[in-house]
Amino acid sequence: MSHEQCVHDTVVIPIMAAPSKEHSFPTVVLEHEMPDGTTHFDWLLGVDEDGKKPLISFRSDQRPDLLTNNKWVDLEPQPDHRPEYLTFEGPLEENQGTVKRLGVGAIQEWQQTMAGWQMMIEWEGGPTVPLEVTTGSVVRLRLIPNKKVEKSSDEIPVDGDLPISDAIGPAGLTRKITAFGSKVKHEETWSRVPNTTGTGAIHVRTFHSKLTDDALKYLDQQVNEWLDDHPQYEVKQVTTTIGTFTGKVKEPHVICQVWV
Repeated sequence: MSHEQCVHDTVVIPIMAAPSKEHSFPTVVLEHEMPDGTTHFDWLLGVDEDGKKPLISFRSDQRPDLLTNNKWVDLEPQPDHRPEYLTFEGPLEENQGTVKRLGVGAIQEWQQTMAGWQMMIEWEGGPTVPLEVTTGSVVRLRLIPNKKVEKSSDEIPVDGDLPISDAIGPAGLTRKITAFGSKVKHEETWSRVPNTTGTGAIHVRTFHSKLTDDALKYLDQQVNEWLDDHPQYEVKQVTTTIGTFTGKVKEPHVICQVWV
């Protein structure tokens, strides 16, 4: 069996109905023994109740189903795996080693937070546990002891700073994170609603990137994805300028403001 299906540059999940206790999403932890004798764990997450779509996948040196404290565990994003891996065991094609199923679970809640995701997973033969995953340039997992899944991580006791408080993507842009079961549309928090009359801009979104070819391509991607995610918006005006961003180093950025 082939070990992978496709690669995604960032950790992104599609907008769809959220899982629940009655309609949970499948997840599995595999032990992957490589041809050189080394081993690691693959954590695969289904994004639909039937487990028919490609699986979000992470590699870890620790089993995600056996966490006992709130210490951060590093995760390495992997190519999406085929849904067959929810039940597959045995040798892999192309001399990629052997996998063995160690843990099977049901994702009962999956919500977006400021830092990434919070999840409630019932592990087969074990407890139902709340987990937090950061989904920026640093991807990590931890158990949230004695805490139910909530919509915001602001009040969660953290063992050290969240590792992606200022996370940016590979081209210097904030990574895009989408959420399951979003109940409130972005514009519902605005005091005015978007117009589609060609006049009357009421909201602005600012994008920026470094002045490199890859960064500008990523800027295009961010603007296009934002507009694709909000087809009810009508662009009224776009402004661009070049300015110096101050951080660890000072460097010129292109600043693009899209008015809707």
